[in-house]
Amino acid sequence: MIMKVSCQLTLVGSLAIHPQTTMVMLPWVVVRDQPVVLQISANSVCCILDTAGPGKPWDPLQHMVLFDHRPHRIIKLIHNSQEPSYFGCLLREEKKAACYVFRCQDQMKVPEIISTLRQAGKSSARQEDTPSSLPSNATAFAKKFEVLFCGRVVVAHKKAPPALIDECIEKFGRVSVTGSLAAGIRRAFSLNQNGLSPELQRRAADGATGVQPTSLQENRTMLFTIGRSQIFLVSPDTKKVAIEKSFREISFCSQGIRHVDHFGFICRESVECGGCQFVCYVFQCANEALVDEIMLTLKQAFSVAALQQNSRTQSQQCDSCPLQQLHKLCDRIEGLHPSKAKLELQKHLAGLDNQEQASVFESTMKARPKSDQEENELIVSCLRRLYEERQKTHTHTHNGQTKKTSQEVAVNAEGTVSSSRVRLEELKTRAKRSLTESLEGIWKVSCVLAGSLTCSILIFKETSLEEPLCSFLPSSPLRSHNSTGDLKRLEGSVGGEEGPESPPQGFRRRASTISHSPMLSSSEPSLPPLQPTAATKPKLVRHYSVSTDSPHQSNDGLLSVNHLCVVGDDSPLCSRRHSWRQQIFLRVATPQKGSDSKGNSLVEYVSRVGNRMALGGGVGGGESILGAVPEERRKRSGAELRALWRKAILQQILLLRMERENQKLQASESDLQCRRLKLDYEEITPCLKDVTLVWERMLSTTGRSKVRFDTEEIHKAVGQGVPRQHRGEIWKFLSEQYLLRKEVPSTKPPNNETPYKELLKQLTSQQHAILIDLGRTFPTHPYFRAQLGAGQLSLYNLLKAYSLLDPEVGYCQGLSFVAGVLLLHMSEEDAFHMLKFLMYDTGLRKQYRPDMIILQIQMYQLSRLLHDYHRELYTHLEQYEISPSLYAAPWFLTAFASHFPLGFVARVFDMLFLQGSEVIFKVALSLLGSHKPLILQHDNLESIVEFIKTTLPNLGLVQMEKTINQVSEMDISKQLQAYEVEYHVLQDELLDGPSTLSQSQRVAQLEKTNGSLRQQNLDLLEELQVAHAKIRWLETRVDGLVNREAELQSEVKTLQQERTELQQTVSKLGDLFSSLGINSSFPDQENLTNTSNNQ
Repeated sequence: MIMKVSCQLTLVGSLAIHPQTTMVMLPWVVVRDQPVVLQISANSVCCILDTAGPGKPWDPLQHMVLFDHRPHRIIKLIHNSQEPSYFGCLLREEKKAACYVFRCQDQMKVPEIISTLRQAGKSSARQEDTPSSLPSNATAFAKKFEVLFCGRVVVAHKKAPPALIDECIEKFGRVSVTGSLAAGIRRAFSLNQNGLSPELQRRAADGATGVQPTSLQENRTMLFTIGRSQIFLVSPDTKKVAIEKSFREISFCSQGIRHVDHFGFICRESVECGGCQFVCYVFQCANEALVDEIMLTLKQAFSVAALQQNSRTQSQQCDSCPLQQLHKLCDRIEGLHPSKAKLELQKHLAGLDNQEQASVFESTMKARPKSDQEENELIVSCLRRLYEERQKTHTHTHNGQTKKTSQEVAVNAEGTVSSSRVRLEELKTRAKRSLTESLEGIWKVSCVLAGSLTCSILIFKETSLEEPLCSFLPSSPLRSHNSTGDLKRLEGSVGGEEGPESPPQGFRRRASTISHSPMLSSSEPSLPPLQPTAATKPKLVRHYSVSTDSPHQSNDGLLSVNHLCVVGDDSPLCSRRHSWRQQIFLRVATPQKGSDSKGNSLVEYVSRVGNRMALGGGVGGGESILGAVPEERRKRSGAELRALWRKAILQQILLLRMERENQKLQASESDLQCRRLKLDYEEITPCLKDVTLVWERMLSTTGRSKVRFDTEEIHKAVGQGVPRQHRGEIWKFLSEQYLLRKEVPSTKPPNNETPYKELLKQLTSQQHAILIDLGRTFPTHPYFRAQLGAGQLSLYNLLKAYSLLDPEVGYCQGLSFVAGVLLLHMSEEDAFHMLKFLMYDTGLRKQYRPDMIILQIQMYQLSRLLHDYHRELYTHLEQYEISPSLYAAPWFLTAFASHFPLGFVARVFDMLFLQGSEVIFKVALSLLGSHKPLILQHDNLESIVEFIKTTLPNLGLVQMEKTINQVSEMDISKQLQAYEVEYHVLQDELLDGPSTLSQSQRVAQLEKTNGSLRQQNLDLLEELQVAHAKIRWLETRVDGLVNREAELQSEVKTLQQERTELQQTVSKLGDLFSSLGINSSFPDQENLTNTSNNQ
């Protein structure tokens, strides 16, 4: 998630432009300076006018909001390498567009700001692409599928043979998993420009062979989501987007031939060294049918996106649009010398009528331009306003009408402009071109013949200075695309002819986009000289070199001097900055050395100057960026260097420790915020401090899972309330006590004992039903509200794991609410174990089986309870033929979670973990009984059902607490058993009675009865197994008791023998005392025997 970022910037200016304005037209926009604050978040990009200064309190008069839009409304970003502190953005709405140009004081922050804007735009577009925000006609193309991410392979072409997927799978089998992308899947954070998480990008870059399979030991499952204009894969394990690709980046989709359950797509990705490569991503599905569905959905999504794009483009422009003509003009003059650009503009003006030419001439002369470049900008500004006015009344034409329209325009132009004027303009153009070319040739030859350092420095000064423009109409900060200084620096590096110093045409990139990475490096070979023709004219040259060595440097000293002329004050070479660690490295690796020789040659001098420039200094002798001080000019001793490195290492260690602690604090804060978000409901029974202390004492008992607590004490504590912050742990404690009290399991445990983490690595056949119900489960709760957010992904993991654990039940509607309540109070794995406890140990599993027979029995039991406890209400409902299945089925399937407040549902789950599944009957009976007078007031089926479904769940806190207290006091277990037997008996009588059904109906009824009997036999078999288990347990207990009895009898015999021996000893002592004449205080033998017999 993108946190809110605020940047102190200077708004160089803004201008409302036509939505069809193209990138080549933006550099000609004229603007002004204003201090602003740009606030970037995941939901908005806000520009605030900050005339009061930074740090001042908010004042609506001094902090005016210039614009506030969604980040994905910024469709283009411009960053010019010649002026790295400037960047621009094109903001487009439905029928309006505007261009904003900013300047940042720290040019190193500009790439970070641009990256933040792009990430915010992708996040905002992804939110717009979620099913909740899709229109009704586009929801069919917002589908989610569960797949296994197999890996990625670098391919040679954007198209692939049919057997590509099979070949990739074979390569995955041969490549060792040590170089897999498993760690990248586990740590998928924010996406980069390739739509990959940084860890995935790093792993992909480290792959030497271009084949990176995922590890089989990790969770490779992904949710493959197809939106309106992009595809993104969400990892349910990390709860983040791992891969995101737009339709424009995908060039090929294919399905495996031998591996029919696999598919993949090829997309374009940029590389660090510049350029791009094609990568194939391979995925596996649960079966072939799912792959066919995915391929069909992709085909439909691509088709719809292409049709929408074509219709949008056709409705916006055509070949004869006035703004399209302006685009072509700007494309022709981009990168030209101002004098040549002026000639092109004059030729274009010749095609206008006299009134339009006079208007442009008058506006230009009124501003009194001081240079050709300034005059060109004024002319383009006038043309832009003119063509925008034309565009308002322009009618788009089709391709067949375009040629005819253009011919008519040419005829009209010829009729308007006289032939003599056209001939005069042509002669003037030829004369100016000839004069300009002659002057340029003479100037180039003079530069070659001069060859001295003085001349070079003069040329450098001329190219680095620009004449100031008029104060009321400053030129655009993006004018370096076609400024005078650019051409001088370009031509000042060559001789009379185009030499090897000229940047090759193949490496020239347009500066109107940030998607092209710099490709000019020192390792590129020189190209043959090129003459500047119309086909090879320089459009824009980006200077990315950070070294004094030219890409085509030779040993000739004259070429070194000429290369020195290319560097200007605004070049990135002079503005390169180093961190304090890089400064230490430069001092150690390349210490400053003084020259011992005298009278150095010109080449040595130039070399020293180049070295100073490489460290950030200028040619004019100014201080370097490193801030050279006297101690840097001497050689440091070994001890000083070791001390510097020791200090740097210690600071780095301290920084890493602080970062780890910061990450821990952020994780703790995130967990606390998530926990607060989960428990966002109103508690109906406030838990007092004394009750909380009782619960904490029981929870902190050592070995509590094997200790049986007093049942009355637990019932009393639950009745007094359960603290919300400990509710999840208390539910686990209650489940342990339930199992200790019920020594024999009520149902057969699951045969599948696969751990939860291993279940998550598998694919489920129930994915469609689960994914559909994700958005329907607690749609208003903040934890589950976000589409494919952390809450929905955790819920998907839990339901998927249980569907794999219990294939017979799989997934049933209503189960998601039970799982959702558990997730709100504990972790995923703990919720999985508690769901398994509720399904198997408390008996909820029976009602979710496909035949739903147990649910029918439950409806009959509830009806019989109403008949016995609330006869009047039962009669009223029967009068209007309202059976419990019309209103009570969701209560049983969701444990009241789908309609009732979460506070009440949490109390129902407290009782459910304490007493078992019969709690649902008690709550339903109590609710209907307490609202009996209100239900009796309604006199038709619709109003009664509507009241029970909508009004009855909106209980007051007092009524909710009263219902829970009634539930804790009710005991209906015997009635439920009797009603179940009664249901089976009545069903048998119904089958045995006379029937008037036809033969086919009779057969269908018998088949249904046969299935019911078969299921009953299975239930009876299960009960029989439980009974046998109980008998074996009782027999084992009897054997234990018999053994204990034998041990006790043996112990009694031993005690009797000891008693006899003690009696004999006492009698002997009595005789001895009598013989000695001593009066003994011992009782006589007879009294001792009587006493022992009485005992």
